[in-house]
Amino acid sequence: MLADPSNFLAVIYSQPKLVILHMNMALHVYEDIMRMTENISEKYIIGHGASSTVYKCVLKNCKPVAIKRLYSHSNPQSVKQFETELELLSSIKHRNLVSLQAYSLSPLGSLLFYDYMDNGSLWDLLHGPAKKKKNTLLDWDTQLKIA
Repeated sequence: MLADPSNFLAVIYSQPKLVILHMNMALHVYEDIMRMTENISEKYIIGHGASSTVYKCVLKNCKPVAIKRLYSHSNPQSVKQFETELELLSSIKHRNLVSLQAYSLSPLGSLLFYDYMDNGSLWDLLHGPAKKKKNTLLDWDTQLKIA
């Protein structure tokens, strides 16, 4: 386990920090990211999930990153989800998985910074983009090839 959940909330409400895990993010601090995304404005949203919203941010070096903001960082379940995601991403390396670039604990929520993928998400490939009919599914053979 990465952190004691009782200490987690104390960290969130202290001065937010950006923990850098990859050199692409080395020139940035938390305040830079907030300025570039206008405090994670809705106009930067590129996707939604059951427990998060994903935003696009273009860094000073012109490389885009995806910022995953986990909902409700004040409950124990979301603390556990954040810790689990950090543990998994730090232990698994695969050419078909996006890399975790950085993370931050802030009043806006738990933020995870990933490589940005131009071609959408796995969900989009399996089910079609969100703008299409929701029940559009690929046949089993196509889904298996993607997986």
